[in-house]
Amino acid sequence: MNIVIIGAGGIGRFVARTLSENEHNVIVIDHDPEKLELATLDIDVAVRKGSGTDWQLLDDLLDLSPDFLIALTNNDEINFVSCSIAKHLGYPRTIARVRDYRFLNKMRMDFGSIFNVDHFIGPEVLVANDILKYIVSPGTLQINYFAHGGVQLSTFRIPNSWRKSEIPLKDLDIPKGIMVGVICRKNGGKTCSVFFPHGDAVIQPEDEVTFIGESEAMIDLHHYLGIVKKSTKKAVIVGGSLVAMNLAKLLEQRRIDTRIIEKDYHRCQLLSEQLPNTTILHHNGTDLDYFRSEKVQDADVFVVCTESDEVNLVSALFGKKLGVEQVITTLSNLSFATVAKENGIDFNIYPRVTIANYVNTQVMSGNVSSLVTLYPDQAEVIEVVVSVSSKLTGIPLAELGPLFPRNMLISMIESRGRVMVAHGNRIISPGDTVIIITDPKHVSEIEAIF
Repeated sequence: MNIVIIGAGGIGRFVARTLSENEHNVIVIDHDPEKLELATLDIDVAVRKGSGTDWQLLDDLLDLSPDFLIALTNNDEINFVSCSIAKHLGYPRTIARVRDYRFLNKMRMDFGSIFNVDHFIGPEVLVANDILKYIVSPGTLQINYFAHGGVQLSTFRIPNSWRKSEIPLKDLDIPKGIMVGVICRKNGGKTCSVFFPHGDAVIQPEDEVTFIGESEAMIDLHHYLGIVKKSTKKAVIVGGSLVAMNLAKLLEQRRIDTRIIEKDYHRCQLLSEQLPNTTILHHNGTDLDYFRSEKVQDADVFVVCTESDEVNLVSALFGKKLGVEQVITTLSNLSFATVAKENGIDFNIYPRVTIANYVNTQVMSGNVSSLVTLYPDQAEVIEVVVSVSSKLTGIPLAELGPLFPRNMLISMIESRGRVMVAHGNRIISPGDTVIIITDPKHVSEIEAIF
């Protein structure tokens, strides 16, 4: 596809990179030449200096037959105007980033229709909901849903009490309706390697194991693994960002006692107006002694979501030092992930990855309908609709193995409203939805196969 991106900031460049790696032709527009230079250093994209509200510039780009215009600046109004102009010029589809959650509320006005936006991306809302999933599912490192909620994917760290590390997967008594998708295992140090397990593989204590299965079957999986779930009653959030505000609203709805620590006084005033049932504390988010005085260690969950990765990492480390069991942080720089993991911070949310996943879901053509990253550049989940012309239909999955890459796993099948684990004797039919866990480099190949 040919895609025009407005905005060469951190998010715009990250999305441009993921789209380019998926073999789309990308043009990035920004008025800042330094940002455009950064975009061309290691990304295969074209750039144009200018504004997304310049109708003549957008009109010139029509010669390239663009399929999408994606507006990702920090300014909602610029994003809306860019999409509106693009639509009136004849761009087929538009996506707009929106920071003000009120634009996502359709109770009084449909802003998508008003501004000709086909899809809104509310990064702060998406990230807040991602964090909430971890909070309400303690013990889970990652959780996602597919097939309209019928399939759940969850990643757990296997406890040291696990006593079945000698039993291969093919002989393991995993609850019916669930299968193992990916294992991330520590290789000597604190880093881990990702692999796609087959029947002879085993699960070991301290492994990060991604299970996928029928949502109802997944409910009690933590009991099988020996993981004790604790309810969340108290939460502390460091940083008064939009993510924090959206998260606090979600926690208020669940009557979870929530405190926000924010260093900017005027921001504290705004937060207190928007969050009547949340305690707002005006203080620096990297003061360990202050954390002790506020008894942060008594919190069930400690969330760090300032605008600075460095502050987030330091504050999260302080939370771990104080003994908070569940520490969650947002990180923009993926290179910080290793440092966080090595220091025991397992719940890391990457807003740029969240946005890129959403964009990919909307942009990907053909029969691929969604895309979620499990481990950046190592494992992804795709949801594929089997085409009428597919040569894979009517053949048991066990016989199709040689046609697929080894580091790929067909995990679940949704057929006529019924969700089932993809055992070897299953047969797929045209129109079925197949959920696949794979190395990202095979996405295009899989799309062609199905």
